[in-house]
Amino acid sequence: MKLLICLLLSVSCGLAFAQTRYIYVSTTGDDVHSGSLEKPVKSLRRAAEISQINKGKPVSIQLMGGTYYLPEPVTFSYEEEIPADLEITSYQNQTVFISAGRRLSLDWQYLNNGIYRSFLPEKIIFERLYVDDHLQTLARYPNVDKKSKVFNGTAEDATFYVRVLTWGNPVGGYVHALDENKEGSLHYRITGVDDTDNLELEGGWQSRQKLHMSVKDRFVENVFGELDAPGEWFLDRSLNVLYYYPRSGTDLTHAKIEVSNIKNSLILSGSAHDMLKHVSLKNLHFIHNERTFMHSKDTLQGHDRAVYRGGAVMIENTLQASIENCTFKDSGGNAIIFDKFNQEITVKGCLFSEIGATGVIVSGTCDRLEINENLFANLGIIEKQGVAVLVNAVKNINMRHNTFFGMPGPSVRIDRNTRMEVANNSVFKEYQEIELTPANISNFTLDGHQDDLINGVQKADYKLFVEKLKRED
Repeated sequence: MKLLICLLLSVSCGLAFAQTRYIYVSTTGDDVHSGSLEKPVKSLRRAAEISQINKGKPVSIQLMGGTYYLPEPVTFSYEEEIPADLEITSYQNQTVFISAGRRLSLDWQYLNNGIYRSFLPEKIIFERLYVDDHLQTLARYPNVDKKSKVFNGTAEDATFYVRVLTWGNPVGGYVHALDENKEGSLHYRITGVDDTDNLELEGGWQSRQKLHMSVKDRFVENVFGELDAPGEWFLDRSLNVLYYYPRSGTDLTHAKIEVSNIKNSLILSGSAHDMLKHVSLKNLHFIHNERTFMHSKDTLQGHDRAVYRGGAVMIENTLQASIENCTFKDSGGNAIIFDKFNQEITVKGCLFSEIGATGVIVSGTCDRLEINENLFANLGIIEKQGVAVLVNAVKNINMRHNTFFGMPGPSVRIDRNTRMEVANNSVFKEYQEIELTPANISNFTLDGHQDDLINGVQKADYKLFVEKLKRED
């Protein structure tokens, strides 16, 4: 009898241990609540804190429909107490936006020449402005030309001294350009103007090689003197004033104004000795992440272009991590990065659209990567070395049934891989802005045969390219 009682107690304790703790979050909740379905918390950060109480237990964070603005990245770290399994998902498939920005309530006043201005409620800095859910254009020269092949418009005279003379004080502006070989992009911050009225710049570290800017493929932005077209805006950081030239039909008295705030939204970080296990993100929409081109300084082994080791979602030191049915839109930098050590990671059924740099970066040490059934559209908007998928030192890659559309260069870069299965991927409109050269393409064999996707180049195009190189040699 005693033995039977002990067995029953053991089973009941095991069931209790395995029971998932559900934490509910609602935009109308309150962070003093317990996180129950009847009393949800208000913020994802508070849900993360509650999850730490459940060390060693499965936790599911259920987000109810709405937009969650993050004042800072939400972190799940080995330095804190972590659950055995962690799921972050939408409640009953409701539409959930995780915003790396903030919403502003502004008092607009007409200035002149179609331009309005508003003092900001507090001292804030941002480089992305959204009006009624549409990304606006930071004041630039030349103005946006959707028909232009590179950067939506470039001009050889963008940095000529005669134009610089018209700007007043351009400090804080940016110069963006393809490099001289047109294999990627370089980015600089304007720090001053010298005695000959030429710009003083810092930057260019986005390439490990010392490269010069392309003479013609360059443009300047974040300069108040270039605020002259509908949809453009400028933030005077010294006076804390936002200037905006609204497009026709925009009603600023009722418009929804949102701005970027942080680069990383979610950081899930285990350690070499205390790994995060069974991490799952499902049915989430990530928006409003800040740009990162001036922070792209880390060079991956065997890769000559620098990257920013961060993204809207950053995952490191995990066993079994998956991101499924999520969207990443209008992100200023990378969408997802898996770094350090990861085993059995999956990206499936996701949409990546209008991404400033790269869609998915997998670096460090990784074993068993699956990237399947995703749509990547218009990446590398700012950083032209950005690709849909950048894989570095990964064992066992499975990449199937993805669609790649609108890339400045190749769709995929794979370095130092071991075993790969890549099949049934569709590729459209690659090399729209940078050149098809030996430096940004390489051949690899997949299980003894050539796949239809070869470092982002369709098989037929690749064969023609190889023949061209042989003739040149």
